Amino acid sequence: MQFKEVLGNGELKGRLIRMVDSGRTGHSIMLVERDGYGALPLALALIQYMICGNRLPGGDSCGVCPACRKIAEMVHPDLHFAFPVNVSSKSGSSKKPLSSSFLQEWRQLYRDNPYFTEADLYARLGIDGKAGAISVAEAREILDSLSLKSYEGKGKYMIIWLPERMNAEAANRLLKIVEEPMPDTYFFFITHAPDRIISTIRSRSQLVRLYPAQTEELVPVLQARSGLSAEEAAVYARTAGGSLGLALDMAGEGSAAAAWLQTAENMLDAVVSGDLVRLLEGNEAVLAQGRERQKEFCLYMEALLRRMMLRRRGLDRISDALPQEAGAVERFSSVFPDGFYEKAFKALEEARTMIEANVNAKMVFCHLANILFATKNF
Repeated sequence: MQFKEVLGNGELKGRLIRMVDSGRTGHSIMLVERDGYGALPLALALIQYMICGNRLPGGDSCGVCPACRKIAEMVHPDLHFAFPVNVSSKSGSSKKPLSSSFLQEWRQLYRDNPYFTEADLYARLGIDGKAGAISVAEAREILDSLSLKSYEGKGKYMIIWLPERMNAEAANRLLKIVEEPMPDTYFFFITHAPDRIISTIRSRSQLVRLYPAQTEELVPVLQARSGLSAEEAAVYARTAGGSLGLALDMAGEGSAAAAWLQTAENMLDAVVSGDLVRLLEGNEAVLAQGRERQKEFCLYMEALLRRMMLRRRGLDRISDALPQEAGAVERFSSVFPDGFYEKAFKALEEARTMIEANVNAKMVFCHLANILFATKNF
């Protein structure tokens, strides 16, 4: 991956190039992004630039030398990866799978879409519906990989994707090598939630924040990848907040809207008609899924209600309802009073938090249904 192939963040790419050129590359860099912004292709472009022996005058790797080609294919012997995993049909008989069990799927996912989201990864690894984790065993594997001598003599590079998925013990095992790195050893932490990473690792890393891509940058990519019209692509780009990965997910058949719109409509119809039994029955579609998908439902329901609220207040231009949601947003926006939305947002956020805390899902969604039902005339 060359810098010129990475979407957006032109000023940031310039800063990273100057950092390498001046010899000020830190041993630990923490790339902070929103899901789907593209920190992984940016990290690979940076590593490729660091390793390339034939850098171009304009500030980029050559893209054609053996080192560049191996980085681009993610098969360079000095490039290592760690990412959240869980038991799946693809992990074999191991009850404690490591990233190395899924490297083929990881590389293919990147080739298919370098801007993949966390949900995309879990679906590709076959752990859809379960949370991934970076275990203590994975931390040991990282230490073992970095203890080896560099194969090509140009440093060792470890990309840890979503270090917030490490438990405290795993993070503490890595702390010493981050504090006192071996020569020519570089860590690249790619995170969506830096506040959930232990402070001792954060404080020893150079924080680099990615910015959302501009709508005009995303539209042609979405058109090429999804066959959307320019108008539809612009809606997805704005709704995704400048995240190509999220925009592609929204436009795809596996999007949250495709998965949850009908369930959300059924539940809202039950609220409107005052049918509590039907509302509780609507929970079954959510309860049949794993916790990650249940959290996804809560987030999607919040987003859908937000678009309805904006439509109710006459703010159509910024509501950005997705094409498949237009009918539901139009139908329900005039039904619920303003007070309903505040209560519903709070209840959905509480439900998502409780699911993440491993509270019994049936209790959580029964409570959510009762609140939605009770606030329909608020």
